[in-house]
Amino acid sequence: MLKKSLILLLTLAVFFVIGCSKDKSTGPSESVNEFKMLTDIGDEYFGTYVNSAGNSPNTSIATLFPILSDGDTSNDPFIIDMRSADDYNAGHLLGAVNIGLSSLIAKVEDGTIPTDKTIVNVCYTGQTASYATCLLNLIGYDAQNLLFGMCGVDTSLVNAKKWVSAIAEDEFAAAMVSDVTTATETYDFVSIETGQKDALGILKARAAAAIPMGWSVNAADVFASPDNYFVVNYWPMAEYQDPGHIPGAVCFEPTNAFKADQMLKYLPTGTDKTIVVYCYTGQTSAQVTAYLQVLGYNAKSLLYGFNGMAYNKLGKSKYTVPANDYSSIIVK
Repeated sequence: MLKKSLILLLTLAVFFVIGCSKDKSTGPSESVNEFKMLTDIGDEYFGTYVNSAGNSPNTSIATLFPILSDGDTSNDPFIIDMRSADDYNAGHLLGAVNIGLSSLIAKVEDGTIPTDKTIVNVCYTGQTASYATCLLNLIGYDAQNLLFGMCGVDTSLVNAKKWVSAIAEDEFAAAMVSDVTTATETYDFVSIETGQKDALGILKARAAAAIPMGWSVNAADVFASPDNYFVVNYWPMAEYQDPGHIPGAVCFEPTNAFKADQMLKYLPTGTDKTIVVYCYTGQTSAQVTAYLQVLGYNAKSLLYGFNGMAYNKLGKSKYTVPANDYSSIIVK
């Protein structure tokens, strides 16, 4: 569905440019509303939260294991491992290719990342991979994030205990509140001017610009300087109130809140406040953050989400150490 929409947008953009070039007597051609072209795609993606193949943008190692271990490589996804080269070499999933986030768009442009396969992004915790998954899906790929990254595969691997460390304490559990904060101030949308005339070109340009911005922030920083942040709780209202939320956080309910005609107008567009989005694990919020940065917002994802702040207050979507042995699909 997302891919069809992108094709339609590309087609309309081509007709628009051709039409303007033929009729020069009417004066200067109208400028392209790049922000709207991007939100048309983003509205559909986050409104349905499925990738171009109609699947969830998340997958688990339990789902991936039988595919990688069946001896048939023809049905294997294209796996991108975003960890450091040293950690990749110390142990990675069968067939995985080591591509850092900073090189993602370049590898799209040079054809390294195929368009005819499902892309599975893998990192340490599933959060960087989620950021990349959003970018690729917006561009039109069939991309997924491996939930919890290599921490969800084998904690004996190098740096695969990041999740274990993140949930060791509930240091902010007592600080969570249930009262409702309502956003009232509205802002004009960001002006985007990449110079590109089609949705795909705009997306690639904005994605390349967004990646160097950095995408994450720690809970300790948010609690230490709350006035520096506009905090978004990306949960249903019932869960926003129980188990509670960061004081002052505004509830943006999935899946329509970030649509252009819904609550996007309440997000500050300046640099004086950083927008911080959080969810259960930091994986969905990383996708939302990628999209907001593409749109030009000063946005960050809260690392490890609620898991990293108040793990024992959370009733679902909690990280657990992998119980099964997946060593047969790990290359060392």
